[in-house]
Amino acid sequence: MNDAGTGDGNGGSTAMYSDVCARLDEIRGVVPNDRRPELEEILAALRGSGDPSGPRTELHRLLRLSGVAAGLRAFRGAGIGGLPAAVEGHPVVEAYVCPRGRCDRRSPARNQPVPPVCGLYGEPLCRRGVS
Repeated sequence: MNDAGTGDGNGGSTAMYSDVCARLDEIRGVVPNDRRPELEEILAALRGSGDPSGPRTELHRLLRLSGVAAGLRAFRGAGIGGLPAAVEGHPVVEAYVCPRGRCDRRSPARNQPVPPVCGLYGEPLCRRGVS
């Protein structure tokens, strides 16, 4: 999927899910109370199994209407990375990952006995070996 011309701030659906998951509290913090029902409708659509492109575009639009000029792009890169690249000979690293396998969010498990919680589903992330 190439979103270069959409301006919706997403380079792929799994990355978008991880950004929303990790930074949902921040996203909720910028959306005015009178627009919260609209936000919750968008989040419900993202939780569904359908194509995320429509709800993603709506979330981007809502963020812009809420005063976030960059929209969804302002929330990129949250909670992803911090893990070494998979290179032959490197040990497997333990990380917390999406409990539903719908996004690419990874959070290092080392020195973190309590897993972070998925912002979209409210479930703890699952501990997995990442090579």
